[in-house]
Amino acid sequence: PSIGSRSLYRALYAPLLQRRDLLLVDNRGTGRSEAIYCESLQRAPIMRLPQVTRCGEQLGRRSDLYGTAIAADDLASVLNALGIGKVDIYGDSYGSFFVQAFAGRHPRRVRTIVLDGAYQVIGGSPWYPSTGPTIENAFDLACARSSVCARIPGSPLDRVEHLLRELRKAHGPISPSGVAFVMDAAGLDPLAYRDLDAATRAYLAEGDAVPLERLVDEVYAQEEGAGGRARSYSQGLFVAASCSDNPQAYDMRLPASQRAAQWQRVLARKRENDPRLYAPFTLDEFLGMPIDYAYVPLCTTWPVPSRAHPPGQPVPPDTHFPSVPVLVLNGDLDTTTTPAEGAHAAELFPRATHVIVANTGHVTALGDYYGCAASIVRRFTETGRVASECAPRVPAVHLVPSFSKTLTEVTAATPLPDNDAPPRELRAAAAAVLGAADVLVRAYQFGLSSGSGVRGGSYTAAPTSSAVTATLNGIRWTNDLATSGSAHLDGRSATASARLTLAGACTGAVRASWATTGSTARATLDGTIDGYRLRATIPAP
Repeated sequence: PSIGSRSLYRALYAPLLQRRDLLLVDNRGTGRSEAIYCESLQRAPIMRLPQVTRCGEQLGRRSDLYGTAIAADDLASVLNALGIGKVDIYGDSYGSFFVQAFAGRHPRRVRTIVLDGAYQVIGGSPWYPSTGPTIENAFDLACARSSVCARIPGSPLDRVEHLLRELRKAHGPISPSGVAFVMDAAGLDPLAYRDLDAATRAYLAEGDAVPLERLVDEVYAQEEGAGGRARSYSQGLFVAASCSDNPQAYDMRLPASQRAAQWQRVLARKRENDPRLYAPFTLDEFLGMPIDYAYVPLCTTWPVPSRAHPPGQPVPPDTHFPSVPVLVLNGDLDTTTTPAEGAHAAELFPRATHVIVANTGHVTALGDYYGCAASIVRRFTETGRVASECAPRVPAVHLVPSFSKTLTEVTAATPLPDNDAPPRELRAAAAAVLGAADVLVRAYQFGLSSGSGVRGGSYTAAPTSSAVTATLNGIRWTNDLATSGSAHLDGRSATASARLTLAGACTGAVRASWATTGSTARATLDGTIDGYRLRATIPAP
């Protein structure tokens, strides 16, 4: 498959493989199907228009041979060659767009359809108008479901708007476009939900820019596909398919110079007529993200397609889609393909059911350690029926309570009846565990084997697809406390634990364990700090 996700599909369907066959096909331009390799685009840490332009020039007359319509017909040819009639077909993200095109072009070849992280193949807008409202709603939802955030007066979006006003005046290293990138990429990176509100409060209340700068730097460093192997994720194919299929704010049949001029005129009108399209960001702030996220100007310099492969959606607007069971899935925290777009996709099919999975970002069933969306997909594939009772019960993501420069600013752990530790030591215990959790979630989310703490220290880690173990060396959640030791996170059981030693403002040892999800989960802490027996709890970090 086009993003090197073979192992994820095998894991999703593993319980069915003793009685069902699983067919995976690399679309043209991906994987082993002659993956497009545009060196400057593939190796760039951030996608920008000049690299897109050079890739189009490299492909030349082949640039229009990678559209979804052609790829869908390729799949039909593969099925013919294998003697396969009908299939139960699953598509996630762009795959949901592809599967809709396949079903529209080859309606007799599908038995059931799953569209995960779905968006519509017909009727989309080049401006993606549901993105702004979805970002606002998703960050409010994450806060409302968190015990450490819901009690704070005001809303996360109020605080982000205040932050943006300050950043526009400061002209510092953090730009409004950087914050837009953090929020827009949150569907792919749950650390944005975890950290952003606390980092915003630290910046506004204390002038503490460190947590926010780190968060922005991380989202740029971890941009999807950047610098990776083309056989795992071809940036060139991403652009070629996008420019062949997706609705554009300009005419792809115009030469690039005329198209660029048309784009500037269209953008000027949009600034005047719809300036709050991506509120709380201005249009220019939002479009200042890397171009594969800002997206609207992506194809302004791409080659003009041939008459044989005209630009536009891969099926006609009056396509009648097959009346087969269709399951459409979206996460309610997905800012990449929004629930509203999934609803539009569901409307195209006579027998579609749209399921919103709570507390979930982009693509619900792959890497689903809660097992909810994955079980919905497997049962639907076997029976054609939707059993989605678990979807609203997926546990909430954990949010950082606050970032602190010194121990005096940390909220003390809540003592248990047999605790002897005074408030200072309770704050130290909380800071140590928050620092350990900070390391675990980053090593796990990004697959990092080493890194640093928010205010210093270092760690090494051994991440796998379902767990991570980290060794901490002087990790500093605050400037005046260094934490060392080991910590472990198990994604399948959604649990974590740590054995830590403290140095600096306080000394001692702490053991902790906690559930990594759930709005009411708490961590249990015990140990000895400064000679005091510690028994306490904190909201699970």
